[in-house]
Amino acid sequence: MSQRDLVGLVALDAACLLAAAMMLRSWLRRRARPPLVAAIFVIALALVASMLVVVGVNYTLVVGPTFIVALLVIMYTARYERGVPSGRR
Repeated sequence: MSQRDLVGLVALDAACLLAAAMMLRSWLRRRARPPLVAAIFVIALALVASMLVVVGVNYTLVVGPTFIVALLVIMYTARYERGVPSGRR
């Protein structure tokens, strides 16, 4: 694992942990289940991505898709939590 792989992996893990901390904070305030599930999913996603990079998969193949999936999970949770209608009125 090169220095570049390590920097990309640390950045991904830091972003995922920050997102999970924000989801846990939201869960503590509202006691709703979606933020807790999202936090667990984002942490698991970061762990799987880290293991794949350590095993030898190129980090560029792992970090980008992992980051996108984590963002989608957080956006879905935020939308679900607010109860925004899906376009119908």
